Formats: sequence, structure tokens, C-alpha cells
Amino acid sequence: MEMIIEKIWRPLGLVGLALSLSLGVGSARAELANCSAKIDNFVLLVDQSGSMYQMHSEAGEIKERLVKKLLGQMNEQIPQLGYKGGVYLFAPFEPTMEMRPHERWAITTGISRISDNQPVTGRLTPMGNGIADLSGVVKSLSGKTAVITFSDGGQNVGQDPVEATRTLLAGRSDVCVHVVSFADTPEGQETNRAVSKVGQGCSYAEGLELMRDGAKLDQFVRDIFCGAAKAKRKIVLRGVNFDFDKSTIRSDGKSVLDEAVRTLKEEPGITVSVEGHTDSVGSDAYNQGLSERRADAVADYLAAGGVARRRMSTVGFGEAKPVASNETEDGRAQNRRVEFRISE
Repeated sequence: MEMIIEKIWRPLGLVGLALSLSLGVGSARAELANCSAKIDNFVLLVDQSGSMYQMHSEAGEIKERLVKKLLGQMNEQIPQLGYKGGVYLFAPFEPTMEMRPHERWAITTGISRISDNQPVTGRLTPMGNGIADLSGVVKSLSGKTAVITFSDGGQNVGQDPVEATRTLLAGRSDVCVHVVSFADTPEGQETNRAVSKVGQGCSYAEGLELMRDGAKLDQFVRDIFCGAAKAKRKIVLRGVNFDFDKSTIRSDGKSVLDEAVRTLKEEPGITVSVEGHTDSVGSDAYNQGLSERRADAVADYLAAGGVARRRMSTVGFGEAKPVASNETEDGRAQNRRVEFRISE
């Protein structure tokens, strides 16, 4: 895992420092750098009507399978900046992952629940109804919300998609419906473009182009998720982990903590919350105590290195805030960690 130290600068000097220390096992993921949160919520809305289970005339593959592949690529790019996120289907309307604090593994789970194969015959395409059915979800959200719709633009029953989008966005300048088109007919493409134009500044993209061109995918994700760029310096350090059921810092991780000590000494104006976490093995009460012992062990090490204890607070969250699925050994290892939260 990694310890990531970020310093964010403005012309008049340092305005913030974020430092995250993960104690566990795992690999770094690719996501957009230099990105500040532009939205508060995102909804991935996927068409599962009969036409989506037909072959795409250009790609020669079932459209829904193409959507799932693109969603997987996009999921790796979406920065983890405290959004809420969810995955919903329409025709019929149903969630595969309801709205929750954004964690990459949860979106992966939602994507995996989208069927690769469904009957084509007897399943009409009520795209407008699907957009309308999302209104209850959108109304429950506060802050800026991005709805990203994946569809071939088919519409042969129910409400008009453009009118349904107008109704969804009525009085809601904080909501935008973006469209990723897998249309292989002029009519479907026209419908998708018209839906994307209903809101102010909403995005439209061709799904196959995003799949084939990483730069276009990066830009599409950045346009939706990222606000104004901030100049920053990032240092990545690797190689720290806790053993299972232990709060002892291993010898191979001490060099990482020594780097944290040096950084904190260079920035005497900041304070640190040292936050301990565990996997889900064991009782809630036991894991709460274990997470507190891990946080205390890290704080003690920093204090022994010369960081004033008055600059640090410690807290344990037990198993309540996983960063990965506790269903796998690797996921549990990632959850056995300590994180720093920095304030000036």
C-alpha cells in the first residue's frame, strides 16, 4: 500500500496538506491526478432494455457487455474524493448498488450485477420512463449530482426521453444528465444527443471512442468529476503493513513512518488525526479496541521521532470504514490500516 503526502499551494503559500497512510497489502490504482471534487453525487444509469442485448453493428459485440467493459475502465479513473455513488438500471428500473459513500469496490460490485445476457424479444425500450423513474433517487440527494446514462438511445414505448429529462431537471440547476451513447442507428444517436443537451453544460460521448482512446476517457471523467485544478506536489511511499490481529509496527514499515516524521517536522503548523481501522474478522468490540491500539502505536512512533504529541489525536473506527471488500483476503489486508487526516 502507499502513504501519499500532498501539498497544495497558492501564490501566497501553503493552504493545505493531506497525508494518507494505509497499512495493508494492495496495489496502486490509476485515477485522475490534480483533481478537486466538482460534484457531490454520481449515478450510473444503465439501459437494460432488449435492444441493449443485441449486437452493436460496428463493434460486433453485445451492447450491454460493451457498457460493462467501459464502466470497469471508468471506475478505475473516478477519483475517490468523498462523493456518493450508485449503479441503477432501467427497463426495468432497479438498483444494483444503491447510493452510498463512494468506494471503488462497491461500484465494481454494482457493475458485476448487470446481466451479460437477457432475452431480446418481448422487452421494449422505455428510455423516457427509465429517466423518470430515477427522480426519487435524485430528489433524495443534496448537493451537485451527475447522472451518467449509458444507452443506445432506443425508445419505442412510454415517455419521451427528452421531456422526461426536462422534468427531472426542472428547478434543479445542481443536476446534470450526461450521456454515453452506444447507439448504432442515427435515431438512437439523435435521441442521446438531445437528452445530453437538456441540462446546462452536460456531457455527451460515444462509448466506443471512450473505450478505444484513454485520453478521451480521462477527459470525459475529468469534465464530470473534477473542478478547477490545484497545483500540488505528491510523494508516494510504499511498503507498510500490519499483520493480522496485530498492532505492532513491522520493521519493514519504519522507513515510511520516518519519512512521515520528517515531513511533519517540516510543517510545524499542522495537526494530525491518526485514524485506526480493521478488517471485519472478530467482534465489533474487539475490532474497535484493535483499531485504537493501531492508531496509538503509530502516534507513539511519530512522537518518539520528535513530533509533538499535542499535534496528534488518535481515534479508532474498528471495521466501520472499509476501503475494500472484506469478502477477500486481499480486501481484508487493505482494511487493516491507519490513515492520517491533516488540518492547519
